[in-house]
Amino acid sequence: MLKLAMRSVAHHRATAIATGLVALVGISLVSGMMSLLGTGLADSTVAADRAFLVQFPLIMGGWTVAIVLFAMVSTISTALGGRTGEIAGIRLIGASPRQVQWMLVMETAALTAVAVPPGLAGGYLVGWLVTRSIQSAGLTDTATVFAPGVLLPVLGVLIVLLASVIAAWIGSRALARRSPVADATPPPRRRTGRHPGSRRRITAAIMICAGLGSSAAVFALDPADILTTALTGPGCVLVAVGLCVLAPELIALVNLTLGASGRTHAAASSHLAAINLSAAPDRVRPTVTFLTLFVGIAAGTLSMQGIENSVGTADSDGQVLASVNYLVVALIAAFMAIALTNNLVASITQRRTEFATMSLIGSTGTQTHRMLVREMVAATAVSIVAGSLGAFAGVLPFAIVKTGSPLPAAAPLPYVVPVVVGIAVTLGVSSLVGRRVIRTALAG
Repeated sequence: MLKLAMRSVAHHRATAIATGLVALVGISLVSGMMSLLGTGLADSTVAADRAFLVQFPLIMGGWTVAIVLFAMVSTISTALGGRTGEIAGIRLIGASPRQVQWMLVMETAALTAVAVPPGLAGGYLVGWLVTRSIQSAGLTDTATVFAPGVLLPVLGVLIVLLASVIAAWIGSRALARRSPVADATPPPRRRTGRHPGSRRRITAAIMICAGLGSSAAVFALDPADILTTALTGPGCVLVAVGLCVLAPELIALVNLTLGASGRTHAAASSHLAAINLSAAPDRVRPTVTFLTLFVGIAAGTLSMQGIENSVGTADSDGQVLASVNYLVVALIAAFMAIALTNNLVASITQRRTEFATMSLIGSTGTQTHRMLVREMVAATAVSIVAGSLGAFAGVLPFAIVKTGSPLPAAAPLPYVVPVVVGIAVTLGVSSLVGRRVIRTALAG
């Protein structure tokens, strides 16, 4: 199975690169936070700096790990989603479901292992940059040197490696157990009294409530307390992740939008987009997932820091932490932008057969491209609305505590920046990659 797994990796270069790149950046972020924690625990660290250098990476690193794990699961699931025919062929020549699962796990583990050396080096660089930023802000003594050690950064690598293996095992279970001769469409749902998405919705509700609870806890704190920031940041992350789990419901709103547009204007591309999303909504699910996460976290953190900058004194903890917060947000935003781009490339590339079939039934290349762009426009719109509302809800208690008014939580600039970046990445990548894939499908 190992030899077959390596051949499969060589054959699926696009999805392999996407998975490996997300693993590389994820390892860099997680091991970077762990290297900062190692510095805080090092004997050479100044005693007065130890508490901050332990608490800060635990707070930031905790929700960084959550984001990375979520991105790994989504990326691997998207990569495996386009391999139904291949897995069916492997099953037909005698492979058991368990063998197929192990093959896919070995592929993912191998890709993640290749990303370990550069990812670990990137982690040390991230930890050093954050340490220098903390010292430049005056939060730690210049006598404290960057001393990450080896154990904790390697532990961060193992966390990401374990997450990739678990994601591959879970994501491949249904694919491996599907009958190779059965219809690819899911069977009709039996009336068991439980909706198949109920557990997912309950999980999303728990995350959103936990995030709102973390944000609302600032009402019990003094406005000058640094814990107001420490509670609001994770609150925005949890709300954003909870909204991502509700991606199918957000896609249902996309279907309604496209359906109304198609009925009103009767354009071929709008009609095709509405039918396509209604029949296969999972095609835009990665886009909705990552864009909602990106907008929710970036807008929430930038809004929180903007409020702190407007009311805090020059030497307040929140003001001093501004540069560090901006650096961490930039790193996480870059990671999510990479994950979003990789998932867009993988999901669009997997639709080559669909685009070729549409050509056979009369759709022109221009119509197919417009259909794809309209799908992404609708998905982008609903993701931006969901992410922005989540960020506003997470920052609202912080704004009230800091200023006595909810209006600063709705300041437009912190939302404009991530929205513009999200639109540029989503529509730019979709248009360019879609045009190339459609051209290749028509030529084939």
